[in-house]
Amino acid sequence: RNFSMSSLPKDFLFNVEMNDSVISLSSISSDSVSSESSTSISDNFLTINENDLNEDILRKEIEKCNQMIRTTKECSQERMRLVRRLVELRFKLEMVTEIKALENKNQLIETKVIFGHHLSFVWKPNWLENKICDVCAKTIWKYMHQLYECSDCGYYCHIFCLDKIKRVCTAVLASEHSMILTITPSNGLLSQDYKCAECQSYIRIRNTKLSSEDTLSLEARLCDYDGKFYCPLHHWNNTALIPARVLCNWQFEKKCVSQASFQLLNYNYKSKMYNLEKHNPKLFTYLESLNKIKNIKNSLVKMKKYLVLCKVWNAQLKNVSSRCHELLYDSVLYSMKDMVEIQSGLFLDDLQRVNDICEKHIRYECEICKNQGYICELCQKDTIIFPFDEDAYGCDKCDNVYHYQCWKNRDFCPKCKRIKERSRLQEV
Repeated sequence: RNFSMSSLPKDFLFNVEMNDSVISLSSISSDSVSSESSTSISDNFLTINENDLNEDILRKEIEKCNQMIRTTKECSQERMRLVRRLVELRFKLEMVTEIKALENKNQLIETKVIFGHHLSFVWKPNWLENKICDVCAKTIWKYMHQLYECSDCGYYCHIFCLDKIKRVCTAVLASEHSMILTITPSNGLLSQDYKCAECQSYIRIRNTKLSSEDTLSLEARLCDYDGKFYCPLHHWNNTALIPARVLCNWQFEKKCVSQASFQLLNYNYKSKMYNLEKHNPKLFTYLESLNKIKNIKNSLVKMKKYLVLCKVWNAQLKNVSSRCHELLYDSVLYSMKDMVEIQSGLFLDDLQRVNDICEKHIRYECEICKNQGYICELCQKDTIIFPFDEDAYGCDKCDNVYHYQCWKNRDFCPKCKRIKERSRLQEV
């Protein structure tokens, strides 16, 4: 997740500084302390295997650290480092004790369902970077903290933050609620009673003077997606594309959103759920690329009638790329990912490539598909035409295909005429 340091609580910054100080223990020189003391200190460092230490070993390490503190001078750098190390070990002991208590109750390995989240305990994280707790917005140190992860939406939280979860699972919201497709203006803090939209904490606009009674208010941050204000714990100044701005104005500038909206927009980023022609048909008038995409997709819809019934194509379908399959069978709906690729030109290139592959199969490679072509009955030429040809016109009633110019000059369908004559004779 992208986030700025200024958007996180002060406790987070303190933890970083403390950890840096602990790591700096390795830089103790032999000039400042005796070789014996340095050796004993070096045996007391954090290691990547410390997550596996049990309660007894941690207690011994704490006692050892206490004894080392007593042998150092008051206010010395060595004592300060050892005290920080002692705090770290005691914190680790507290975590191990908490996990042990949960293990005794057989609660740790069970999947917990909270506000739609299916939270599973993560034993040994394999991340390259530390995560941020979605509840308290503090760092989850992978070699120190125990955590739960939602298998549906990727929600992370400390083991001691479980009872503080208030956000509904993104997967549940995505399945039960439609996306906001209108640009939502802010109604002001007064409409929210000066409270965060998620946790109901008191919030205020930045740089306003606090009254003597208002000492607990947090900075109010506006979410561009839903138009509501949030506190810094639930709005990390992450930016995302706003579907309403893309659909209405074809605007691809990322805006600041709350963490709940950020997760929802990322969750639906690849979901094909936006009908551009329905939401904003004028886009196809002003954007040439969209108009080309519309024409190619209409052509692919007509090709699909051949490909679905073709045994050769269905046998080769496993060799066709997933991208080709996706573009061929999704004709009307678009995802946010698709619209970004349309803006960059990548989508049109891929679509044209799929169109060429399908047309080549029907027109040249497959005898089954080729034999299902049409001969124009109006001009009687031997050239085979298909419904997806640019100069072809299909009858709305019988689906017979003619040259557009031939149809325009005659303006009647010979096949429909024969059907009418046959019906009349049968009635007689």
